[in-house]
Amino acid sequence: MAKSSSKKPVAKKPAAKKVVAKKPAAKKVVAKKPAAKKVVAKKPAAKKDNVSNIKYQGDAQFLASIKPYVLKKKEKYMNVSQKKHFLSILNSWQEQLQVEQHRTADKLQKNASNFPDEADRATHEEEFTLELRTRERERKLLSKINESIDDIRIDDYGYCASCGIEIGIRRLEARPTATRCIDCKTIEEIHERQKYG
Repeated sequence: MAKSSSKKPVAKKPAAKKVVAKKPAAKKVVAKKPAAKKVVAKKPAAKKDNVSNIKYQGDAQFLASIKPYVLKKKEKYMNVSQKKHFLSILNSWQEQLQVEQHRTADKLQKNASNFPDEADRATHEEEFTLELRTRERERKLLSKINESIDDIRIDDYGYCASCGIEIGIRRLEARPTATRCIDCKTIEEIHERQKYG
């Protein structure tokens, strides 16, 4: 007889999981370098008024590029420094308009060429007409600038021609040839609209 082998079934133990402790990631310490200071070369000092070195590109651009006057506390209206400020603006504006006037006159004298094509001739004449119209407007503006310069010399600049109150520094910087305060100018424009509809 054969012996029956009785083997006990061997239960397999689950494999033990290896637990590996993770090391915390080492923080990198980066030493901050002080920011390098930029060395900016200083430009040579321009004229104090900062107006006469501005290239003329039209009234609006010229007036927008003017450095505003810095008001000081309890400063008297239209004192010597304010008058100098506006005088430099007006003189620079006048000078640049006169340069444009001379440039146009030279251009008209040199450019008297005949164009065989009628369309070219018409275009050329239209350009000159527009330029002459602009120069005529600037001629009238030069007259107003001269009046404003005269007003500065007789201590009349900066005061409303209608009511006599101060026009204001900011309004004069926006329109240096202004002769009326904002209220009087508004009333004048309303009357013109009513009159001419």
